[in-house]
This record gives sequence, C-alpha cells and structure tokens, in this order.
Amino acid sequence: MNQEQREKKIETELEKRAKEELKPIDLEELYREVLDECEPVVKVAGLSFCASRIIEELDPIAFRCGVNDYADSLIGETISDEIDGEHYNLDEVNDIRDEIESELDEEEEKEEASK
Repeated sequence: MNQEQREKKIETELEKRAKEELKPIDLEELYREVLDECEPVVKVAGLSFCASRIIEELDPIAFRCGVNDYADSLIGETISDEIDGEHYNLDEVNDIRDEIESELDEEEEKEEASK
C-alpha cells in the first residue's frame, strides 16, 4: 500500500470511528459559555440576561459569526478539523488516529512476514 492509499484508509477509518466512539463538540454551547464567562449579566427592569442569550436573540448573524470565528481559533489546538460536518476533541481524535496507524503497521508487518 502506498502512502496515499494509507492516508485515505486512515481518514476513512478515522471518520467512521470518530462518529461511533466520540461525542461531537457543541460549538454553539462552547461559545455561549465563553461569552457568559467574559461578559457580565445584564440587568434590565429587575430581570437578568446572559450576554450569550442577548447576542443570540438580538443578532443571530453576529452570534453565528462569533461561533465560527471562535471555532476557527480552536481548530488544531483543542478541537479537530471537521470530520463529516462535526468537530471533536483533538486529543481523542489523535488517539484514534494513533490506534489506526498502529493497526495498519501490524497488518503490513504480517503481510511482509507471510511473503
């Protein structure tokens, strides 16, 4: 198996196993948490509102842009690139990738030994 075929096989298996074994990261909830940690609660007429709710309700486009910008800042550091439309914890994805590579190495060694 050449390097290109190997990489394709790893990516295919990674996509399958990530969907089966990992929980996708809810980027919107993660962004809400960051907003609410960074911004104080807003009080109006005795009512309290979280910053995330204000932005999400009053300017949903700005909220979505914020979610995307925040996700972009995390990709490669704490979250994975998209895998079939979802993001996952990067360490967990890398663990699965390492397992798959080890499995492929073992298969290739067995094939070499049987020749």
